[in-house]
Amino acid sequence: MRNGILRAACVIMAFGFGSGASADVDLITTDACLNERLAQGENPTVCVDQAHQRCLTMPGDMSASAILCFGQAREAWNIGIAANMERIKETADERLATIAAVELKYDMLGNLMQCDRMEELAKAASEATGDQIARQRAQCEASAAGLVYLRVKLRSRSLQ
Repeated sequence: MRNGILRAACVIMAFGFGSGASADVDLITTDACLNERLAQGENPTVCVDQAHQRCLTMPGDMSASAILCFGQAREAWNIGIAANMERIKETADERLATIAAVELKYDMLGNLMQCDRMEELAKAASEATGDQIARQRAQCEASAAGLVYLRVKLRSRSLQ
């Protein structure tokens, strides 16, 4: 676990010294958003869009920067997912941890399959440029990881 924490810290530090396209996904803020939404009986998926706000507001002519921003957001979500899965493995019995890992795998695959679908439809039936489609794809992949992060976070809580 110590190596995982060290690796996560190094990646987080690398994000901090990145370009102006940095996603600035703050997992602590997202967790607070999740808690607030759940307490109010509201859908917590808005927390992912809030975390992506910087990427979402980049001008249309800055697709490369937006793609980088969403890629960094996806990495931040993946770090959070890994940390929560590690916590599940440490606190839950082996059977529950295995179930959580299987659910994680198929949640992510299902979400990414929708990104594939969206991209193929955009290429086949829209007038979007290649840059616009790549930007949509990057946004979809970051959102897919963000939504899985929320699910894993909820599973991790239910085991406490």
